[in-house]
Amino acid sequence: MLPNHYLEFKPSWHLTLTHRLSESMGAIIFLLILALLKDYGHGGPQEGITVCVSLGLMTTGGTQQCLDIDECVKIPDICGKWGTCRNQGCSYLCTCPNGFRNSGNGQTPCVDIDECNTDGVCGNVNICQNLIGSYWCQCPAGFTNLGKNQPKCVDLNCDQYETQPGQTLPGFDSLLSLLRKNCLVLSNSMLPGPTRLLPTGDVLLTLLVNATDVVQLGLQSNGHRSSSEVTKLLRTIEISIRLIAPLLTENVTRIETNHTEVEIMVRRDKTPPEGPVSLTNENTQLDTTWETVVGDDQNYPGFAFVFLLSHKNLDSLKDSTSHQSQQLMSSAVTVSVSNSNTTYLPQQVNLTFNHLQSSDVDPTCVYWSDENGPGVWSGRGCTLVTSNSNQTVCSCNHLSTFALLKGIHQVKESGQLSLVMWVGVFVALTCVVLSLITTLWCRFVSRKRHGGRRLQRDVQLHRK
Repeated sequence: MLPNHYLEFKPSWHLTLTHRLSESMGAIIFLLILALLKDYGHGGPQEGITVCVSLGLMTTGGTQQCLDIDECVKIPDICGKWGTCRNQGCSYLCTCPNGFRNSGNGQTPCVDIDECNTDGVCGNVNICQNLIGSYWCQCPAGFTNLGKNQPKCVDLNCDQYETQPGQTLPGFDSLLSLLRKNCLVLSNSMLPGPTRLLPTGDVLLTLLVNATDVVQLGLQSNGHRSSSEVTKLLRTIEISIRLIAPLLTENVTRIETNHTEVEIMVRRDKTPPEGPVSLTNENTQLDTTWETVVGDDQNYPGFAFVFLLSHKNLDSLKDSTSHQSQQLMSSAVTVSVSNSNTTYLPQQVNLTFNHLQSSDVDPTCVYWSDENGPGVWSGRGCTLVTSNSNQTVCSCNHLSTFALLKGIHQVKESGQLSLVMWVGVFVALTCVVLSLITTLWCRFVSRKRHGGRRLQRDVQLHRK
């Protein structure tokens, strides 16, 4: 075994050999050097050539030529079973796949990372099982990681997908029934990965779009639908996409029909994604951030999604408080994200609407509100940022279904005018009544005074 220091070796070839090798590799490299020197000198080294050897690198003093030793070829398992070796001239580097790490300075074999040693990696209601290069979150009954191994277990409410005769919109019965079956299977899965063959997220999303088309076709034929039916449609879309989105296989999915246009973006990262995110379709652009999409990063389940659906035939809706249909200046769009708490957002989202027709009338940014009844268009929480004849930008501090409403200003103005008129009438009548009372009172006082003086004169005359 060669020592780990500089060694001067003078054989009969009249050559000086200097090397610096670790004890574990010294013998092997020394034999390789001798073979190389023989090839270099055509049978023997020439006099006066000095060879300097370090691990992975050989240079000849006479020509300063670099003669690299490729450790990745000479020692196939130098980075271990799971690592990838990269030759770097005088050295080498071990790179490890996800789930593995270097145990030293990049030149040691890759070893498995036990993710289960990290607190909260699977949430608070599940069991973590370490796998080679990965891990598995085992969810109890009623919770699921949606057929994936690593996301945290989340609670599933399958009752919301239950259909009731006469209560479900046309076209949604079969979809909701299928979603409920998927939900029950996922919430009772005790094995890693899918336990049985289920419809993919892409299939379910297609069924959702088709069902939405059926409702919009009914709207087109009937002229308008009631507020309660519109509310039911929008709520059904919201609960459906929350189960469908995590099951999608692609990061970005787009579907377009004659009545509906959908774009959905999904991120699956171990840590919450950050930065801006935009979704665009033919008539609308949504601009927000992944921080808004995720919400509380302490409850981040390992995936995040943002969803934009454009309703091409909801341009004429009659809400529960209107006596006439309200005309929309844009397509109505439904926005949904994985963050379930979107009633009041710390950072506003921006929506850029293309007008259905060019108009110089300033529209009103509205959303469909079902908080206090069947549903109405409301402008609460939304402001108009900028507008021209073809496009309007709205900013809102919550998520829902949004649109541009035409004519609401005139309705408000006429309402305000009526209010002012009635207030004026009331004030005028009040003034008239007060005037009459004042006049009568003055006459009464005047007569009383005159009557008193006449009585006094009569008394005086009688005494005389």
